[in-house]
Amino acid sequence: MKKTIKAILSIGLLCTFVQPALADSPSQPKLVSFTMTPDTVDIATANTVVTLNLTVSNPTGIASTQTQATVSDGASNSLTTTLYRTDTPVNTSLVTVTFKGTLTIPATVPAGPYFATASPITALNADGKSGYATNALSATTTSKVVGAEDALLVRNSGNLNFNYSTFAGPAYNKTVGSSFINPKYSSVSAPIWKVGESFHPSDYYELSVPTLVLKVSSNTPSTCSTSDGITLQLVSAGTCAFAVYTDKTLDYQYQKNDQSVAITAARTKPTYDVGSIPTQSSTTLPLSIVGPSIFGPFGLVLPVTATPTVCNTSATFIKVISGGTCTLNYSTPASASFLASDVYSLTFQITRTTQTLTFTTPVTAQLSSKVLTLSAIASSGGAVTFQSNSPTICSITGNSLNLQSVGNCQVEAMQAGTATIAPASVNQSIAVTGALAPVAKKPAVKKIVCVKSGKSKTFFGTKCPAGYKVKK
Repeated sequence: MKKTIKAILSIGLLCTFVQPALADSPSQPKLVSFTMTPDTVDIATANTVVTLNLTVSNPTGIASTQTQATVSDGASNSLTTTLYRTDTPVNTSLVTVTFKGTLTIPATVPAGPYFATASPITALNADGKSGYATNALSATTTSKVVGAEDALLVRNSGNLNFNYSTFAGPAYNKTVGSSFINPKYSSVSAPIWKVGESFHPSDYYELSVPTLVLKVSSNTPSTCSTSDGITLQLVSAGTCAFAVYTDKTLDYQYQKNDQSVAITAARTKPTYDVGSIPTQSSTTLPLSIVGPSIFGPFGLVLPVTATPTVCNTSATFIKVISGGTCTLNYSTPASASFLASDVYSLTFQITRTTQTLTFTTPVTAQLSSKVLTLSAIASSGGAVTFQSNSPTICSITGNSLNLQSVGNCQVEAMQAGTATIAPASVNQSIAVTGALAPVAKKPAVKKIVCVKSGKSKTFFGTKCPAGYKVKK
């Protein structure tokens, strides 16, 4: 058994060593380049000769000595020519080979983009036999004309006359089956075909050639008309026949899409009566009340709170969470049949328990006092804050009143209240008189030269230090 295993291993190793080198394996030629020069011609001129250059490579050589190239407009017009190897004499072992030929474009062919293809090129294997062949090869050009990239552009007096779909649509007609690049056109809403509306083609048609402009024209100007060729105005009820189009250019033919639609009466704006809600009490907060039932084009018109700290909404129910003023707004958006409504507001009050403030201050105060301490008590027991309504005369820091100048100081004590207790405030007036105490002047600091042991030294002050005398 062990001898058998060893024999199998020996055979496997032998097979490994006798495998041919990778370079000897059959290969397929690779396309290096395939061009046409020039890649634009005008059949109205005498110079319409095009040179075709095809270069391929294969590590063990190229077997083909020629290939046939076809230039076609994709319809019924095509021209052929033979491309021959440029190496003379032919060296089939060359790694890179160029095939070349010329083609005269006759004046009788129609203008348009023409695409060039070449028959397959066959490789030469290392054993000297023909190997794999390429697929048909396609030429490339410098053309930037949308839809005619890599084409030979055959013009007639400058006109390419390319019959190309320069736009797709309309997006609102799902039976057309248009293909769009921009996803917005796949979910666009249908136009509103009613008197007073506008139709913008760019909202429903996608340009395939971005450099062109979508335009619109009307065959029924009494029903729909355009003043700028860009927007269609719907002016009266009836049949509107119009065309969306792009103009003819040096590159493209005139393209259009005809449409016919029925225009109906103008949309109207719905109106609503939101009624009223009586005043509520905050003693049982939170409370839930049922709002009015208002019906619009889409069914119930639901309220939206404008005062979320006082009340919130859930469907037609109103949840009151604090005393104060609750404001609810009712409105409906625009639709294919109706304009957007105005906003209708419903306001009602939620009363709160009142409170009182006890706040007393001196009638007068001397400016020289600078600071007074303020004190106030709310019957609710809540914290009281203070505010100066005469900021040039006095200011507030916490519960301290800062006296700044002579005049009438207006001070307000405030308690903010709660969800069930109303806020309260009291104003007091204090006459600030007198003047600020004078500020003692500091002695002027000056430079003084002092002498000690015959040596001078400069000091800043009013006199020399001990041991020094003023230099005379």
